[in-house]
Amino acid sequence: MAANAVKEPPSVEVLATGDAAAPPANPLILNNCYFELGGINLRCTVKHLEACFAENKLVTVTTFCNETDYPGVTKWHLRVTFYMDFTAGSVYQTLNSAVVNYQTSQTPVNFKARPYFSSVTSATNPQISGLVIPQPFTMLIGDAGAASELAIDWNLTGPPTVDTGAVAATGATAGAPGFFTPSGAQIPANLAALTGITASPAANWAPGQFVITADLLANNWNGSAWVAGKHP
Repeated sequence: MAANAVKEPPSVEVLATGDAAAPPANPLILNNCYFELGGINLRCTVKHLEACFAENKLVTVTTFCNETDYPGVTKWHLRVTFYMDFTAGSVYQTLNSAVVNYQTSQTPVNFKARPYFSSVTSATNPQISGLVIPQPFTMLIGDAGAASELAIDWNLTGPPTVDTGAVAATGATAGAPGFFTPSGAQIPANLAALTGITASPAANWAPGQFVITADLLANNWNGSAWVAGKHP
């Protein structure tokens, strides 16, 4: 086309009778996503995220007439590819703590994911959360001169929770760190905001157990009140 050529205006297409109008589109670009596992923000180490992947186990019924697949049990997976990081509090320590806790006490680990890290939970920025069963993972893998990547595929204990607004926390489960309930609950702002939160267990928490509030500080339950720090 010549430089001085006149461009034709965009054409207007008429919908066929009965067709629905297309809604405004805003494709999600995963450059501002949030991911948390066991109360630890790991978003800066995530390369790939599937939260959550639904696997339907089909049941095949074969008769003299035909073979038909019917929907069976739906299993939910959390699939994440991390860049391995052995820094304290990062990928290895978080995954390893989750596995050890599950092996010793059969305690699943919680996760949260949001499309936009920098925005609050809303109808256009839903928070997806749930509990997953930690499994042993590859500790060191990769090619010479390249970033080491680690992939996990952990099963959820049930369907994920999708929260499109603020869900208040009502409980806190002990761990290292622990997590707030119900699934998808907003993290209390600070120690003072833990007033009224039900501790689980209600007895004095074990040494080293705590939950992290939104101010990134550790707090624990001493059997009668919430106090600052990890349990001694």
